[in-house]
Amino acid sequence: MLKQEGTHMKSILIGSTALLAAATIAPSAQASEPVKLQLGGYMEYWMAAADQDKDSNLNVNSFDIQGESEIWFVGKTTLDNGMTIGVQVELEAGSNNNGDDTIDESYLFLEGKYGKAIVGAEDTAAYLMSVSAPSASDLGGAWVTSEGDQIQYMPTNGVIGLDVIPNTLSDENKLTYFTPKFYGVQAGVSYVPSNNPGGDDTWAGVSGTVVVPAANSESVAKARNFDEAWAFGLAYDADVAGVGVKASAHYVTIDMGGTNAGRVSQGFTDGTIREFGGGLNLSYQGFTVGGGVKRKIAAGSTQLSPTDGFAWNAGVMYAEGPYKVSLNYASSKTQGVDRSGGPLDGHDEIDVIRLGGAYALGPGVNLFGEVGYTNAQDETSDKSKGNEGAYGGVVGLHLNF
Repeated sequence: MLKQEGTHMKSILIGSTALLAAATIAPSAQASEPVKLQLGGYMEYWMAAADQDKDSNLNVNSFDIQGESEIWFVGKTTLDNGMTIGVQVELEAGSNNNGDDTIDESYLFLEGKYGKAIVGAEDTAAYLMSVSAPSASDLGGAWVTSEGDQIQYMPTNGVIGLDVIPNTLSDENKLTYFTPKFYGVQAGVSYVPSNNPGGDDTWAGVSGTVVVPAANSESVAKARNFDEAWAFGLAYDADVAGVGVKASAHYVTIDMGGTNAGRVSQGFTDGTIREFGGGLNLSYQGFTVGGGVKRKIAAGSTQLSPTDGFAWNAGVMYAEGPYKVSLNYASSKTQGVDRSGGPLDGHDEIDVIRLGGAYALGPGVNLFGEVGYTNAQDETSDKSKGNEGAYGGVVGLHLNF
């Protein structure tokens, strides 16, 4: 039944995208001019200081200079029939999340009266539509794992955290479709057939009845230790009686599959990962309050099982002219590494509180800073495994171009 529903959803998604694509090949669909690339992006660097507990017996620095930047190559053209076709490639440098400095995202898009379709390495619809706690600092939202920049100056070591945003899936090649907005409401869906960013998976070799990796390949015949994934998003953005309302809900299901006589299982097996959640922001006369929640269910047979858990965040922000300031709190509780049911099988817990602010020095130039506290406790309460608190602060510049 689940396989049939997945096939039906796939047909709807492909059909919606085909409807957009059909408009591009209509007789009147001539481009007024070819696609021309333009540059965009941002750069931010900050000075960071931190004072960490010595529970983990780690010899660490207390001061650092950190940052990241991205250069975007963006191009689009509008056909005579109103259809817009474009491309975006993002070059990442000075990565803030321990990743390699390389091409981050690369995709093309089609947009018209029937909505928008994205094909390529871009975040999921659930991620792009998510709403979370408001934050004034350019260090991002009140998150508790490596996606949040505060982890760079207040690390949690071996304690496993969970973010509110739906980020289990990343920049894998995928097909995404967004509906047109209707009275502030918009829906989106992403289909992910492969779990490797850029599409370079190992293709399927067979030894007896077992699927084994053979070599890096762009081939469709890949080693399917990952079956498929779907990400659904729903968003609302409108002004209601003078109050700005932004809300979101998401559901993500990832079928990790599992080999059985050389075949991959389908449906909600022990290899399925699911996450669902939502967020809400309310804005009035410069004030914004809001937050988000997420529940992630990761079966014990998957490599992501330690991240099974619950996360939430909340915040308040005030903006007036070039100034803005915010206070954020985030909390995460996960299963952690030990899931044996024994005396050490507790939970990993991370709590983060941050006070941040920013001042616009000019168009696209922001001076920002924040101070924060992170408390990380793993399931064993063993001090040598990173159970500690940390105080820290940063001052930096963020440039948009």
